[in-house]
Amino acid sequence: MRTLGILGLLGALALYRAQPIDCTAISLQAIIDTARDGATIAIAPGVCAENLIITKNLTLEGAGGGQTVLRGSKPGFPVVLVQSDTPITVTLKHLTLANAPKASDTPQHGRECALFYPELLCPSGLQVRGAAHAIAESVRIVRNPWVGVYVLDTAQVLVHSSEIIENGWGVYVSPDASVELRDSRVERSRENGLEIWGTASVQRTLIRSNGRSGVESVGTVGVFDSEIVQNRGSGVLLVGASRTELIANEIAQNGLWGVAAQLRTCGYLADNFRGSAVLDQNRIFGNRLGAVCLP
Repeated sequence: MRTLGILGLLGALALYRAQPIDCTAISLQAIIDTARDGATIAIAPGVCAENLIITKNLTLEGAGGGQTVLRGSKPGFPVVLVQSDTPITVTLKHLTLANAPKASDTPQHGRECALFYPELLCPSGLQVRGAAHAIAESVRIVRNPWVGVYVLDTAQVLVHSSEIIENGWGVYVSPDASVELRDSRVERSRENGLEIWGTASVQRTLIRSNGRSGVESVGTVGVFDSEIVQNRGSGVLLVGASRTELIANEIAQNGLWGVAAQLRTCGYLADNFRGSAVLDQNRIFGNRLGAVCLP
């Protein structure tokens, strides 16, 4: 039986470029581990109940965001972890990354997975570490309890034509890391839609109905031609030495300010802003405390 299993795996490896892998019948991680560097692996419709680790140049392509679902099975770990100490590029296409299980249901769960301890793995949709680059194209990242897209170290991520919905944070970028979002949606996060300590460029993206700020900028952030609306906190909150550029956006109907610095004069508990902001051609209206609160 073991020989048959090995032969079956070898047969699948020989065919993975020619026909989609049925991840309900064979381990997708085993296919990834054995694939050549730079390979493309097609995945058939179905639910793949695995946490994946990718450490080489690779493309995973599903049958569509609603059809091929990668669902976490190992508590406390991301659905897809991309990591490498040297530059690699991993592309994810036409997939859903969903439901990374928490390590614990207790209120102390935050101690087990803290944003400020990046050596820990967390129940996120996509986590990218080291010097890795990742591209998410037409991907749905949904219902992950920690972060939808979590970028650490000097990693870089491009997200386009994708949805990041009902996660803990939508996107979290640590210092020295970077993200680019284009033509995407970040909605209904429990915390901030985007929390950027590193660098972010956001274009033509909807950031809506998140539990705190739509965008919290602590690093270098540019947002262009986007909608930042109906978030529970401020549409854009500027913190620390952030350098933020907001051009041609609609920033409306947020629960606090449209755009605000973290200052006591804006209603925050401490003065914590010493950065800069450039605002031009934005439409800022209907925010509960007002349009703009800056020094």
